[in-house]
Amino acid sequence: MGDSNEEGHVENGSCGAIMRKYIEKIVFIVCGVCTLLLVLKIGPKVIDIVRLLVEKPTLVYYEMTEREREFLRSESDYQEADVKRYDEGMLYSFEVKEVEWLRQLYADLEERYPGYQFTVSYKTHDDLFGPNGYYKYYTEEEITGRTFYTYIFYDDQGDYEHEQDSFYGYFIEDEYAEYLKEQLEKRQIEDVVKVEVRMPYSMGKECNSSMTIEDIINEDIRVSSQFKIYIYARGVTEEECKMHAESLQMELENINLYGTYDIYYCDMEEEEILFAETGFEFTYISRSESWNWSKEDGE
Repeated sequence: MGDSNEEGHVENGSCGAIMRKYIEKIVFIVCGVCTLLLVLKIGPKVIDIVRLLVEKPTLVYYEMTEREREFLRSESDYQEADVKRYDEGMLYSFEVKEVEWLRQLYADLEERYPGYQFTVSYKTHDDLFGPNGYYKYYTEEEITGRTFYTYIFYDDQGDYEHEQDSFYGYFIEDEYAEYLKEQLEKRQIEDVVKVEVRMPYSMGKECNSSMTIEDIINEDIRVSSQFKIYIYARGVTEEECKMHAESLQMELENINLYGTYDIYYCDMEEEEILFAETGFEFTYISRSESWNWSKEDGE
């Protein structure tokens, strides 16, 4: 009888120890999650999500333009009833917020690039959490036909904070390419047929339709570019191309423009290189990048 009681006490003690460990693990996980929420500053966003799940959504009348209705239709696979709601101007609160942000985005674009007309067709939510969360919007400028992404960043409370985009490159890329070509010619780098520049990285309001290449050269505005340099190399060996690339690299370091460089040695006639968009024949390709060579060397 005594042995039976002793065994019962042992089993109860073992179960208690397991339960304590289980509770400690739960507390540890909860504390970890709370700490993560504080570090990432996403508490308000989580609260909004929970509120959206718990509270019953209500419809309100909201005046919209046709392009705003079209944007809502593009958000996802809406049912016919949703399309009817948009036509009647009846939206849920989260849809009202979508339209308000869209209006602010259009206003910011028109302020940066007066005289140009933009169409925002849909968005993705690339970064849901953290203080630097953002939405990515597919955008087209109607006059130039140029397509690009605009980004809306929101603050810790989930409110619209600022917009970034890469349309500024349209106003300056060709002139910047010509500037680099002139600099290479001054340094007697031979056989440079053409230079192309793209500025694909999104920037804030400091980059707009009135910026100049002097702003970039003087580093009043820090913009990273993608440079493509096409070299005439008809009948030239790969070893000769490599020697040329070493000389060119030294001059690029002296010119010191911020960005990446693709240098193409083309086994083609100059006129073919100048007007070709595809179908290039390369003898050699050299790649490098500048994050301010001379400044780094001087530090």
